[in-house]
Amino acid sequence: MANRKKQWEEKRHKRLEAEAAAAAAARRKRLMTRAALGAGVVVVAAVVAILAASGGGSSKVHGVGSTAGLQTTAVPWAPETTQLTTRLQALNLPAQSDAAYHVHAELVVYVNGHKAPVPAQIGIDPQGQFLAPLHTHDTSGVIHIEAAQQYPFTLGQFFTIWGVKFTDTQLGGYTAVGGNVLRAYANGKPITHPVTYVMQPHDLILVGFGRPGSFPTRYSFGFTAGQ
Repeated sequence: MANRKKQWEEKRHKRLEAEAAAAAAARRKRLMTRAALGAGVVVVAAVVAILAASGGGSSKVHGVGSTAGLQTTAVPWAPETTQLTTRLQALNLPAQSDAAYHVHAELVVYVNGHKAPVPAQIGIDPQGQFLAPLHTHDTSGVIHIEAAQQYPFTLGQFFTIWGVKFTDTQLGGYTAVGGNVLRAYANGKPITHPVTYVMQPHDLILVGFGRPGSFPTRYSFGFTAGQ
């Protein structure tokens, strides 16, 4: 009887040791899983932070190609069409269509006291293969805004389609330094940030570069019936 009791105690002791070892292993596995998940969260957070800092995933950021072919020379500026398709792809604007959304604005540009031409055929492929949603047909300065849907087209996008570098301080080859200024007005009212200004139907937009007072701030234009 004593031997049987001793054997039973030994078996019980071994069983308890095995159960304790299994429990310890389970605890270690849970701790390792939690640590891995925590590290994963940190990595994901770091990736998100990097993308946010670099602008990744933002539809508002223009592609690199939006500056392709932009002219940084003196007036006059012809429509730049050699790299127009590259810029249009980078801008990612709605498709051109005069059926859904078709309005007009008018643009006048002054450089050093002289009116600079806004040429015809801006945004129009010379081979007739495509038409940009922002374009001109003649030298009147009328901007045709035509798209498959209503969209907040900006003045900066028009200059990009034209192929002229345009920022809050630069117009083509002209930079607002040495007493020169670059100003923009819509219907006689100053535009704080011309590049991102959303053009409205029948806007009268004036962009002027030069000494203060060398260009007007408002003008009149008669849109024809149906424009």
